[in-house]
Amino acid sequence: MLNVRECRDEIKAELQNRYSEVNAELEKLFRKYGVSSFEELQRRFEEIPEEEGLDDYFLAQNLEAFRRKLDKLLSVLEED
Repeated sequence: MLNVRECRDEIKAELQNRYSEVNAELEKLFRKYGVSSFEELQRRFEEIPEEEGLDDYFLAQNLEAFRRKLDKLLSVLEED
């Protein structure tokens, strides 16, 4: 049977895996648009026609929001 520490460690490992996956997806978008950060990507989307980047824009927004939530959860788990 798992104890609290083991459960916490498993949850943390899963969140770290998801964080890595989200970062990898964002990195693909960064490379596609020739930028190196989310802020640069947002500025890039302002420069291109909406119909060319709309799907990627929403994908980037969702990935970044999810990454920030994962980051908060991981920081809470590391406090103890």
